[in-house]
Amino acid sequence: MKTAQKRAVVSHKVAMERKAKALDLIRGEFSRAKMAILTDYRGTGKGLNVKDMTTLRRKLHEAKAEYFVVKNTLARRIAREVGITDLDEHFNNPTGIVFAYHDPVLATKALVEFAKERIKGTKAESLPVIKAGYLDGQVLDVTKIQELANLPSREVIYGTLLGLLVAPTQNLLAMLNEPGRRLATILDQYSKKVSEQEPTPESIEEPVQEQVLEPQA
Repeated sequence: MKTAQKRAVVSHKVAMERKAKALDLIRGEFSRAKMAILTDYRGTGKGLNVKDMTTLRRKLHEAKAEYFVVKNTLARRIAREVGITDLDEHFNNPTGIVFAYHDPVLATKALVEFAKERIKGTKAESLPVIKAGYLDGQVLDVTKIQELANLPSREVIYGTLLGLLVAPTQNLLAMLNEPGRRLATILDQYSKKVSEQEPTPESIEEPVQEQVLEPQA
C-alpha cells in the first residue's frame, strides 16, 4: 500500500474514533442531565470569543452544569436515540448545549444572566442565543426558559420550606418555655416571702394562715 493511501486510512480511522468518542460523550450527557438547553453561540456576528466561552463555562460549572459545542448531525442522532425527536428543528446553526445536572433553575439563571451581563453597557449581541430547552420530556420555548430563570433556585425553595417548618416549632418552644420561666419566678418569690414570715419559737403554737399566691398575668 502506498504511503498516501496509508495516511488516508489512518486519518479515516482517527476521524471515526473521534466521532465515536463524541457520540458517546453526547449520549452520556443527554442520559444523565436533568435538563438540556440548546443555544447558538455565534449569532449573527463572530460569536463568543475564547474569553467569553471560558467565563460562561465557569459560571455554568458553579451551577453544576456544563456547556458543550456539538455538531448538529451528531446531536440530532443521539437525541433521537434517547427518544428526543421534538428538538430536530432546533439543531441548526452553530449549536452549544447546556447540560444541567443538579438544579435546572440555577443553570438557566447562570445562562440568562451571562447573556445579560455580556451586553450591559455595550451594543454587543446577546449571546449565546437560546433556541430551546428540554425538561421532563417537554420542549421549552424561549419564553418558558426565561420564566424558568425567574423562579427561585432549589436552595432558596428548600430554605423557605425549612423556615416555614422550623418557625412554628420555635414559636411553640418559646410559648412552652415562657410559662416555665414565669413559674420559676413565682416559686422563688413565694419561697422568699415564706422565709421572711417564718414563725418564731414563741409563736409556733399559733396557727399559721396559709398564703395563696395568685398566678401573675
